[in-house]
Amino acid sequence: MTSARANRRGMFALMGAMATFAINDMLVKLTAQRYPLGEVITVRGIIATLMVGTFLIGMGHVASLRFGVQRIILVRTAFDGAAMVLFTTALINMPLAELSAVNLVSPLIITALAVIFFREEVGWRRWTAISIGFIGTLLIVKPAAANFNAWALLGIVCAFAGAARDIITRKLDHRIPTLVISFMAAAGSAIIGAIMGLFEDWKGMALSDVGMYFAVLSAIGPVALAVTTNLNINFLRKPPAGDLVVETRLLKLGRRLAVGEVYVRSGDSPEVISQATVTYSIPPER
Repeated sequence: MTSARANRRGMFALMGAMATFAINDMLVKLTAQRYPLGEVITVRGIIATLMVGTFLIGMGHVASLRFGVQRIILVRTAFDGAAMVLFTTALINMPLAELSAVNLVSPLIITALAVIFFREEVGWRRWTAISIGFIGTLLIVKPAAANFNAWALLGIVCAFAGAARDIITRKLDHRIPTLVISFMAAAGSAIIGAIMGLFEDWKGMALSDVGMYFAVLSAIGPVALAVTTNLNINFLRKPPAGDLVVETRLLKLGRRLAVGEVYVRSGDSPEVISQATVTYSIPPER
């Protein structure tokens, strides 16, 4: 692949990734307003781990997971997790447009780090293009000075953590599959969210969603892009400290939709803590 073609491919991939991140940020902001942040991060991480893991198995990269325990991969995962927690914390405490404007310093930081660590030549044209893009976005977003507070500072720290993650990614061995890197990042976010959850009062929605996911996939096998389309939950009582048990009943398993009920109980107690009706969409066979 020529250098120009590789650059174009990388640019289109980055544009798609940024569009996906924007949608993710919107959904996380909406969800985190109703559920604890650690729970949101954990569920997001578990679902991402399952999805990436499905592709990992399907593409035959399971043996490559041995690369995931390399120190450089673990360091990258740590920076990725730090950036995610900082960004998400700031996201639920300030307007999305303001945080996006603050986070636009990331290209400037990455370019500067590329000069320092990789000794890349960055001419005045590239610096000018980055600066114009930064200023142009600020003119569109029009962030207010009154909104630059401690949460905005978290956004700046997040930009540095994200830049460090991207610089480390550049130094990874090209033989390591991208799916392995993504799998470690997803698993790392789930672990970080679970640690945060130790200091939060979780709600039962996460267990219900994951319980239905396992029930559906145990019936149809590892199908990529099987996702939740509807979840109605009733919280009946506060869960006591201890283990929770999830019981899932598939009410209907069709070619395109799966519907089930999920009950969450505490240990051996017959009392139901929460009851949910969940609908999953199953992608058509190709």
